[in-house]
Amino acid sequence: MLIIPGKRKPLAKGSQEDWEEARKAYVLEHAPGLKEHYVAQDRAFRQIEADAQNRHPDPTPDDIAAAIAAEAALPYRRRTEAQLRRNFEPLAAHPPQDIKSKRKRSVQREQRAWNRANPIPLTDERQCALTAEFVRIYAKAVRS
Repeated sequence: MLIIPGKRKPLAKGSQEDWEEARKAYVLEHAPGLKEHYVAQDRAFRQIEADAQNRHPDPTPDDIAAAIAAEAALPYRRRTEAQLRRNFEPLAAHPPQDIKSKRKRSVQREQRAWNRANPIPLTDERQCALTAEFVRIYAKAVRS
């Protein structure tokens, strides 16, 4: 536990994690609109992930078998090129990873777009002010 003398007092019987949790809870309670923002963000992100799962579903064993059959039908040179592009991974392992990558990129892109469209209502200045207020209140409570 890192305590810098003069900066803040340690929790009576706690740790740095307790301090951070208490500070976050204080900021969440005293920043107007922050709770609503986090609830809306969570709801939107869950919907984004569900949509991505629907757009990029996991391949079925039949899909993988069809891909293997299509690859086997390729001429030798093209089949070797396809295997080299996958770094010698078996085709049965490749499509699920490819789909997971597409799904992850899609989710991240949509989440970044949502965050740009809905900025967080807590500015850095407001967060610093709330943290300073929390430290003042906490220091009084510890001294008492």
